[in-house]
Amino acid sequence: MMELIRAKMLLEGYKASGISAHEAEVSYLRKLGFSEADVRFANDLRYFRNGIIYYGKIFDSDYAKKTISFLESVFPKLLGHLED
Repeated sequence: MMELIRAKMLLEGYKASGISAHEAEVSYLRKLGFSEADVRFANDLRYFRNGIIYYGKIFDSDYAKKTISFLESVFPKLLGHLED
């Protein structure tokens, strides 16, 4: 998901870098017309990913199912933006 956001940003002449780069990339979803709920969930994923990667946090299967469902709905929309 983040790679598609970065690709769209680059196609439009933007590049996020530095300490808040990931937050900027998630915020870019607003410019692409995603709902505020989608942006918030994507930001939660960003935040929780750090917990998993750096601190070994474990989430339950219900959260994993929510995440997969979210990605299944968002991924086609992001692909559509790349084809524009």
